[in-house]
Amino acid sequence: MFQKSSKGILFFSLFSLIFLSSFCLPSSALAQREPQLTVLCDDTAVSDQFAKEHGVSILIEMPNGHRWLMDTGTTDVFLTNAKALGVSLDGLSGITISHGHDDHTGGLTFYPRLNGKPPVYGHPYIWHKQFGIKKNAPVRICGMPYLARKYVAESFKPLNNTVKLDENLYFFTDVPRAEGSYQPIQGKFFNEDGTGPCPIIDDATMVIKTSKGLVIIFGCGHAGYINILNTIHKKFPNDKVLSVVGGLHLKKASESVLAKAVAITEELKAPGFTFYGGHCTGKNAIAYFKKVYGETVVKPLGAGKIITY
Repeated sequence: MFQKSSKGILFFSLFSLIFLSSFCLPSSALAQREPQLTVLCDDTAVSDQFAKEHGVSILIEMPNGHRWLMDTGTTDVFLTNAKALGVSLDGLSGITISHGHDDHTGGLTFYPRLNGKPPVYGHPYIWHKQFGIKKNAPVRICGMPYLARKYVAESFKPLNNTVKLDENLYFFTDVPRAEGSYQPIQGKFFNEDGTGPCPIIDDATMVIKTSKGLVIIFGCGHAGYINILNTIHKKFPNDKVLSVVGGLHLKKASESVLAKAVAITEELKAPGFTFYGGHCTGKNAIAYFKKVYGETVVKPLGAGKIITY
């Protein structure tokens, strides 16, 4: 009799512990219902509480609890802002690199500070050295810094074309570029003397599939905003675009290019569409989209911004 009662009490105690613990776990330990983006680095910040620099770094939190970091900015600003937000970057599922420029890979210099040694994913050509050359300006080395190369070499996983990284999370690279299409690749060269124009074919974009549509996260969009959207639409013809986020590199786009960018956006956008242009998007492009869609759709990005879908 005592033995049966003891078993019953033990079972009830274990059940109660498991049930109550589900309410007591910290929110970070519970999977979210919807994807969330946290901007850890951008050229602007939402307030003086956060540091800003020329670069991009966005934390992607998936409904299954997995967390991915897209790009790392130029320095350790992404770590500084994560601390300000109370966000831990330990135990990441992975780091994805949109392309090899130092304003996206420089933060990898601080890779040893991340516990868990997350794998680093990117196009195989992110390792290429590049030089930025402008008239009446010193030559700028704009490829991945040496220490970043050193620290992540063993953790690097090369990707080509379209790859599913996680449940509803995709990496798009090797984007086909239509002849004559807008591609912001000018001024970058393989050689310091200005020879060997670099096509920046390592350019990559992240896509999250949600129940409401696709969330497209750009690093710089060197393959061209229109080319990238066309490629993603070809892969997911039945899904509309819920949101565009990041650096779109439209700052030197002509009005005719911006008109085409708005046209494809209009064709593919989902109900509730939002546009968060930051980094290299350009004030001209943001103003153009805002004139078409208004401030309820076109919203500022900035370090410290949290977006939930």
